[in-house]
Amino acid sequence: MIKAAAYNCEALQNPFLFDRVYDMISPQRREHVDAAKTLRGKCERLGASHLLEKLLWENHIQRPYVYGETSQGKPMFIQPKNIDFSISHSNFFAVCAISDEPVGIDVERIRPYDPDLVKRFFTKYDFKFLESVSKKDADKKFTEVWTFKEATCKMLDRPLTQVLQWIDYSEYCDCDKGEIEWTKQGFEFRDFYITLCYQTKRQPIQMGLYNPYDGKYY
Repeated sequence: MIKAAAYNCEALQNPFLFDRVYDMISPQRREHVDAAKTLRGKCERLGASHLLEKLLWENHIQRPYVYGETSQGKPMFIQPKNIDFSISHSNFFAVCAISDEPVGIDVERIRPYDPDLVKRFFTKYDFKFLESVSKKDADKKFTEVWTFKEATCKMLDRPLTQVLQWIDYSEYCDCDKGEIEWTKQGFEFRDFYITLCYQTKRQPIQMGLYNPYDGKYY
């Protein structure tokens, strides 16, 4: 089982909607929202938290939801058991994935290609690949590679520095890593790029965009 969705956090700048959604999430997620220093950070954390617990509820995974952290600092469930999750947010946009297998998701606004950064921190194969794409596609492909690295680091629960330098981006959508099938899928929303990585066979993922104003996916 794997489910994923996106969330428009801009709407949460409305204080009445913010308070209504805040009351819906679990106490630990409220503490996470409260710890954010900026309005944007609070809206992004609230949107991601609401989406996470909404996906759980929609898939008949009942409360209580109790959270902890792995040794690498990745958020994890203590309760429910045997469910993994991953969240990401950027510029008032949030995404979330839940699964009964390891999962990672990342979203970024499409950013300018930075060859110096890639040459310094990524693998030589990543650099070779990005130098081979056309100029008009370079920014999008750079963001695609970046989100792949971030999502992979979350899925594997490894430090980002290791993933940047040890794991090559591949044009293949399904990769065999030993006995584990490793799938990545990409999605575009407006000027954002999302990568979803999971250690199971490719699934027919419908990445809906949730609007908290009317409670519908688009």
